Amino acid sequence: MASDLQVKTSPRPQSRLALEVLVPAERCQRSYDKALRNLCRTVRLPGFRPGRVPQTAVLQQLGTQQVWITVLEQLLEDTAREVLNDEDLDLLGKLQLQDSFDALAQQFKPGESLILNMEADVRPNATLKAYRDLDVEVEELSVEDLLEDVLERERFSASTTVPVEKTTAEMGDVAVVHFSLPSMDKPDEPDESDEADQSDGDVVPAPVSRDVGNSQTFDLDLVENHEVLPKVVSLIVGMTVGETKAIVEDTDEPGNGDKKGGENDSPGQEDADQDNDPIDELMDNGSITLCGLKARQLPYLDDVFAQKVSEFATMAQWKDALRRKLEIRVREENKDNRQDALVNLLCEDMEVELPQSLLEQEMEGVTEDFRNECRARGLNSDLKLNDELQEKAEAFKSKEARHRLQRKLALEAVAKAEQLTVADTELDERVRAMRRQLNSKQARKLNPVKLRVFVKRDLLREKAMAWLEEHNTFKVQETQSNPAPELGSTTAD
Repeated sequence: MASDLQVKTSPRPQSRLALEVLVPAERCQRSYDKALRNLCRTVRLPGFRPGRVPQTAVLQQLGTQQVWITVLEQLLEDTAREVLNDEDLDLLGKLQLQDSFDALAQQFKPGESLILNMEADVRPNATLKAYRDLDVEVEELSVEDLLEDVLERERFSASTTVPVEKTTAEMGDVAVVHFSLPSMDKPDEPDESDEADQSDGDVVPAPVSRDVGNSQTFDLDLVENHEVLPKVVSLIVGMTVGETKAIVEDTDEPGNGDKKGGENDSPGQEDADQDNDPIDELMDNGSITLCGLKARQLPYLDDVFAQKVSEFATMAQWKDALRRKLEIRVREENKDNRQDALVNLLCEDMEVELPQSLLEQEMEGVTEDFRNECRARGLNSDLKLNDELQEKAEAFKSKEARHRLQRKLALEAVAKAEQLTVADTELDERVRAMRRQLNSKQARKLNPVKLRVFVKRDLLREKAMAWLEEHNTFKVQETQSNPAPELGSTTAD
């Protein structure tokens, strides 16, 4: 490395690297001299002017050993920073000192060399058994299916609900339900003063509710294959107005498709349960009260409806305009589906040791996505979970972080194997584009060297994906999107 430090490395399990760093005697002496000068400027002693305290007085006042400890602390900090910034080593996270500080303090003497034993994570090298000439099965959308889906979603969004005089919930009803968790600290009564936000009709609307702590009241469409709360829909069908059920108790009944346990569990079922969506697990520990029932009234898909919700005079004109937009969307979604299927196939046979520091970085993104998903389902992302739920949520997020990291490393392995490169002009352009997306304060905090490394790695993954798409075969089967009556939306009263 380009310094007076001498570094010997040796690999360790879990993508870690052991480093033996020899700090030469000259550097130790320079660190001592610099620290002593700083102390002479900052120490205040009676009889001496500030900044004019002689070295002998400082040593006598603080003690030689204490001064050496101060020198060693700064020396360790400076050395670690320099080693971490060495591009050739490409270290991740923080350096961990393997020797105790007390032992080093006993060894350290100005004018003598010092050996530091450290460890750090390094970016792992993934091994792929095969990555070309693969047959990749993938499902793709069609424009016509998606067009029908969008039209039904618009129809559903423009619908209204009216109360009905019935006491038993049936499939097709709109149920007014109150959901609560046992871990909440506040009363279960819904807060009638809070207003619900409305969602775009083009996507599955977020559950809109009146939220008090861990307690919520919302409208829930009882439809087959509910996209958000299928388990809760199955539970509510057959309930009577005013009835309350514990979700976990009902789903444990024999014959229920979403059961969590029982004598019919196959071996390994308990481990499989750890992979369940933690938000579903969260719902499983709550209770549902059926407060009332409504009927949803859907408008007709005719020219009048087209004029009401669009700028077009006829349904035919509106469909043509939507179809042109959806062609772009379908191409993008189908491309994403192909890429997901391809990289997932690579990861199945990939061998790699994942370093903890990279997993922790991925966990930050997964945790933020988890919070967003909670909000999308109308749940408070800051809910107080009991120990069991918290453990399941963390296990789910940990698995997702591993999956995301494996995908990135698989693409990096392809880029390395095929010796893909990034031109300097392309790298500079992407770095400038990224800086433009940040405010000036954020941009100043970025380490320019690490930013270029990050951007270059991202570009290489893009190039690897393009290479994979060109050198593998996709077996496509068409899939249909869910029609609007089965969107599983939850709305305000």
